[in-house]
Amino acid sequence: MLYAIRNEEGRIISLSETFQTGAEAVDIKNKEVLAFLSINDNEFSAEEFLEQSDAAVSRIFEDLIDVLVDKNIIMFTDLPPMAQKKLLSRKLARNLNRQESDSETQTSTSFLIVDDDETI
Repeated sequence: MLYAIRNEEGRIISLSETFQTGAEAVDIKNKEVLAFLSINDNEFSAEEFLEQSDAAVSRIFEDLIDVLVDKNIIMFTDLPPMAQKKLLSRKLARNLNRQESDSETQTSTSFLIVDDDETI
């Protein structure tokens, strides 16, 4: 079961799998629910949506891992070596991408490239 909370205008502002005071039961295929989730296509495919959202969800997990490491809740080295390598490679790629974007507004930029096999 899915529950929606609406604002004063009647628009959905929150969805939850657990009941909360003021929430109403809604169907996942309800047009308002799909609009809230930015799924406005009548030909909605859950499989396609999941594939398209994988990159965004991956970034969320990367950010979550960064927060947990920064707060010393987990150690980066607690992660399996392949996960460490993949996360470091993605972080490097994001930094390079950010620097390339910054260089469009600046005349010169210097940056470091590290091979995946090297330790940072």
